[in-house]
Amino acid sequence: MPVILSSLIIIVAAIGGWLLSVLFIRVLFRPHSPKKFIGFRLHGIVPALLPGLAAYASRMVQDEFLSEEKIAAKLDDPALMQQLKPDIEAHIDEFLATKLKEAFPLLSNFMGEKTLLKFKAAFLTEVETILPDLLKRYSGRLLNQWQPHQLLAEKIRGIDIKALEQLVQQQAAKQVRCCYLAGALLGGLVGAIQVLIIYLY
Repeated sequence: MPVILSSLIIIVAAIGGWLLSVLFIRVLFRPHSPKKFIGFRLHGIVPALLPGLAAYASRMVQDEFLSEEKIAAKLDDPALMQQLKPDIEAHIDEFLATKLKEAFPLLSNFMGEKTLLKFKAAFLTEVETILPDLLKRYSGRLLNQWQPHQLLAEKIRGIDIKALEQLVQQQAAKQVRCCYLAGALLGGLVGAIQVLIIYLY
């Protein structure tokens, strides 16, 4: 086989590989919305996957990350109360030292240090008793009202595919060029193998 023809086969195969890699990058995002072509439904890979991705992410958030059971377990953790205790004590101290005296000046004259400490202990015990239950009930209501899993699903489904495509082209331009080069090299390799087979047979 002439060298020119062999080279032409390799070059054509390399161009074909490059074109295939370009086509692959384009079909990742295009068409942005479903199109009918000769009876076939065409849709970009990423846009077609978004609804399924949104549903999966929504289930994961609801079942694994922000389920009522997991949040309730975290709020029941004694370590949480230990973290909150210094702030709670500071508020109780401020209330007993300042606000109680302002609200009941006469009563404060009859309350000594020991009485204030007893009040503080009683308040602290009551807060430690009711706070976890209040937090759990409020968090459950908040989850039902807010429904973060649905918000996440809506956000994913509402992603602007054109903007996402532009972002990928800008942020991953080097990787895209490498993909094109890899396609051309692979095509050239296939062409070289074809030439070798022709020479051998």
